[in-house]
Amino acid sequence: MAVESKVRRRQPKGLYVLFLTEMWERFGFYTMFSLLVLYLTQKVGLGDADAALLYGTFASFAYMTTLPGGFLADRLLGFRRAIIMGAAIMSLGYLSMLYSTPTTVTWSLAVLIVGNGLFKPNVGSLLGTLYDGDDPRRESGFTIFYLGINSGAFVATLIAGWIGQTFGYDVAFAIAGIGKVISLLTFVIGQRWLDDKGHPPHPNILEARHLGFISPTMLVLIGGAGVALITAFLMRHDGLAGELLAVIGLSAFAYLLYETFREEGETRRKLIAMIVLTASSIIFWTAYNQVGTSFILFTERLVDRTIFGATIPPSEFLSLNPLFILSMGGPFAFLWVWLAKRGWNPSIPMKFVLGHFLIAAAFFSLVLAIMASPGKVPWEWLVLFFALYTAAEMVLSPVGLAMVTALAPKRLLGLSMGLWLLATSVSFYLAGLAAGIAAVPDKATDAQTASIYQNAFTDYGWIGVGGGLLLFALVPWLKRLMGHRKEVS
Repeated sequence: MAVESKVRRRQPKGLYVLFLTEMWERFGFYTMFSLLVLYLTQKVGLGDADAALLYGTFASFAYMTTLPGGFLADRLLGFRRAIIMGAAIMSLGYLSMLYSTPTTVTWSLAVLIVGNGLFKPNVGSLLGTLYDGDDPRRESGFTIFYLGINSGAFVATLIAGWIGQTFGYDVAFAIAGIGKVISLLTFVIGQRWLDDKGHPPHPNILEARHLGFISPTMLVLIGGAGVALITAFLMRHDGLAGELLAVIGLSAFAYLLYETFREEGETRRKLIAMIVLTASSIIFWTAYNQVGTSFILFTERLVDRTIFGATIPPSEFLSLNPLFILSMGGPFAFLWVWLAKRGWNPSIPMKFVLGHFLIAAAFFSLVLAIMASPGKVPWEWLVLFFALYTAAEMVLSPVGLAMVTALAPKRLLGLSMGLWLLATSVSFYLAGLAAGIAAVPDKATDAQTASIYQNAFTDYGWIGVGGGLLLFALVPWLKRLMGHRKEVS
């Protein structure tokens, strides 16, 4: 029994393969992502609102394609093949940005969107298959996995601004592509530690040939090319993009509801709880995702970025988020296990409530910073902001991933993970729209700029408060649906 207990405390080796795979993928993603709005405003010549909306539209589609990506992995490709295909396509997308121009950048972004759709939902889903349904290591494992995400993000955001400023955006985008290639190689080499998990559900179907030579995998690639063409067009027509996103989002939620009511008893109740919590996360992510748009422009324009006589690029301050995650991740992973052993672990709905209130506190801290600083805002305020911002993320995001894998039945796992990421997709678009209230017109004075950002950050704070209060009212009902099971509380 002691040996069995010791083995159970150890995390599966596959966790560390997926940790490194995601770490290098995030290195590439955040290298590009932290510079995208600055690239669009400084090199492409877009205004604040247009750049934020393009950023939001790109991110929306990147997460929206996770839904069909998860579905294809569930029903056809298997998690492993989907991850490899997605990583290869994303590598091509990053490298194509070396040659992008203001008129072609949307094509490169479209390729990244397709690759992300195949890659992103299936790494987390594959990780979930390494644990039994009642495995107490699950939440801690996902928290460790989250550290991998943010190890890559920290290095990327720390150096991306300096590389872009010193060598140009094209060099930074090339480095993002190299990171993605390393991610692909890591996964391919490390598959032997994944045991028998992640293989196609019906291998015989993948071996079929249509017209004598067209395989199902080729059909997926052809479909991906079509998706890339459509998304490139829609990123140039953001109104249509928003309408399509609304239709797809509502359709996805409706389909999962249909599948939910095909189930009975405990499984149905858990799925209902998962859908409600997933929908509530849209409010959280709408506020959270301001960091890549209104926040980074605020940092560029209104923050004193001089440290030890050197002016720090605004994107480098984004490294505070993954730095805090790396420092908080271990304590949070330990905390949930420690609280669970004593019966004090807050339920997942209560963790979601706390996440909403913490993100509100983060933005209210920026309001205080502006009010307390008649000139430039001292950079030290950003440390407080990111401490609260990161605590909010650590309370909600890895817990949300673990929640999906624990509550969704096996046949709907990829779809459910895709829906979780689709909620993030919707929030990115909404965040891009919300960033419009922080748009600073040309020739605005410093005082006018400060007033605009103060009002905008106040609004973002109230978004968090409103979401937290709404969810708090639903906590008792959600806990009943979830059955107070220890592995998801």
